[in-house]
Amino acid sequence: MDKISKRTLLTALIRYLIPCLTVCVVGGIIIESVTVYLQTWFVNATDWSKEPTYRYYMTGKLLYCSRIVLVPLWSVLCLCVTAQIFFRREIAPPVDTLMKASDRIRNDELDFKVGCSTDNELGRLCGSFEDMRRNLYDSNYTLWKSLEERKRLSSAFSHDLRTPITVLNGYMELIKQCGGKLAPEKQTEIMEKMAGQVDRLKSYTEKMSGVNRLEDIIPEVKPITFGELCRHISESGELLCGSDVFRFISDGDGEQVVYTDTELLMEIFLNLASNALHYTESFVECRAELGESSLKIVVNDDGRGFSEDAMRKAWKPFYRDESEEDKTHFGLGLYICWLLSRKLGGGITIENASGGGGMVTAEVNIMQ
Repeated sequence: MDKISKRTLLTALIRYLIPCLTVCVVGGIIIESVTVYLQTWFVNATDWSKEPTYRYYMTGKLLYCSRIVLVPLWSVLCLCVTAQIFFRREIAPPVDTLMKASDRIRNDELDFKVGCSTDNELGRLCGSFEDMRRNLYDSNYTLWKSLEERKRLSSAFSHDLRTPITVLNGYMELIKQCGGKLAPEKQTEIMEKMAGQVDRLKSYTEKMSGVNRLEDIIPEVKPITFGELCRHISESGELLCGSDVFRFISDGDGEQVVYTDTELLMEIFLNLASNALHYTESFVECRAELGESSLKIVVNDDGRGFSEDAMRKAWKPFYRDESEEDKTHFGLGLYICWLLSRKLGGGITIENASGGGGMVTAEVNIMQ
């Protein structure tokens, strides 16, 4: 790194003028001495007993004038050279730096650094330019992050709307298949389930519309029995994947009360099930395991499983496997599961099942 000079332009100019004046004085003395010597030698060497000629007269006049002219000319030359050196070393570098920086800022190029090796007024002006550039860069980066977060939130919201709509479509298909032959009790039961899905969708929509960032979601923890939660998972899974594809296993006391945000937990499950259905060959299996202070929802399929790269990165937003052919798969499902699981005091684990296929475990806290 260049050594930074701790001086102002005035003190720097004085430091340049001192050797300049020294050279001027020394050079003036030398010029004066040489011209005096030459004038003396000319006078002594000339035979003035003869009639003076015009040549003698002009030579003497020239030697005399040189004493008057050469010293000021030498001083002016020294000052011009000193001014050029001062400008090239003290003024030109920071001015050039400022000009280049202003051009880049005008062209919206902010990923650079305004540096200067002097600590004078122009150097401090370069520092002010650097502060301005950094503030502009931070402001633009914050704005970009805000726009990206809004884009991500919008994509996640539209992604999450798919599965509840799919479940509702499943109920509608069930009603159509029965062709109006459903018993009143069964119709009432289906309508209640559809109303529950609509209420859950409405609650989730209100929660998502009230935040500007996914990270700002605040869970609304409410009590629910493990058995009722398993029933919601089982019914939603069968409607989403189909009863011939979906398998559900529960492990825990159905009467035990768990404390969690049911809407967010169901979003985690539906995203896991939807993701498994996307890759499965024949079945999607879900296990709900109740522990002392946590609840695990394990979803696996019999598809091709996760690659090594996917097991490290599949939870990141917009991640898509290089071999992925489906362009409608946005890569948000596991990211939403990871984020919501963290909001509920847990996390997710991505791995491959021992029998083949992918397996994702979402664990959440169930303590009040």
